[in-house]
Amino acid sequence: MKLKVILFLLFYMSSVANAGAQKYFNQTDFGVLIGRVEAWEDNFDTRLNFTFTTFHGVKILPAHAVGFSVGIDTYPGLKIMPLALGWRGFREKGKKYTWFAGMDLGGGSTILQKTTRTEWSESWFDGGIFVSPSIGVRKKPKDGNHSFVWSIGYKRQEASFFEGFYDFSGVQPFFNSNIPAGFSSVRTEKYAFNSFFVKWGLMF
Repeated sequence: MKLKVILFLLFYMSSVANAGAQKYFNQTDFGVLIGRVEAWEDNFDTRLNFTFTTFHGVKILPAHAVGFSVGIDTYPGLKIMPLALGWRGFREKGKKYTWFAGMDLGGGSTILQKTTRTEWSESWFDGGIFVSPSIGVRKKPKDGNHSFVWSIGYKRQEASFFEGFYDFSGVQPFFNSNIPAGFSSVRTEKYAFNSFFVKWGLMF
């Protein structure tokens, strides 16, 4: 995602949240992403990666909240900052433990990922879209306004790797306008990280 798009999204959702500050809602949690990574051809190892998310929104109904989320996910050799619009729904029955569900849809930014440069080439990552449904349990406190939450869910995060080779001729290839200026060719690899996650955190 482009930085301007990310900043606009955060600014817009912050304005919405501030407009309904009396109904502010937050869920902040961290946990583990569990998936598979290719160790060698046709052989896979289990991967365990860190994930952190903070959701900010407003309650539009007693049992429903909408807002935006931001966080950090780590994958093998890659850090992605997820930015998404989201929904949280609650099953309120006045009990100590209650169910809740969530859905986040957005894109991943690789702003934290460094670009690698050599004498002949330049390589970088770019984030793609992601979707993440979840379900969890909330423990209501005896006093105060925060609850402990435990959740499980699924996340599919797309990403791309680019390796561009410098064009020392100074002539941009006219037959492929997708090649960025200054490169003679660009190699692209597409990734899709499918993860099951377990999280713990607070909700208020």
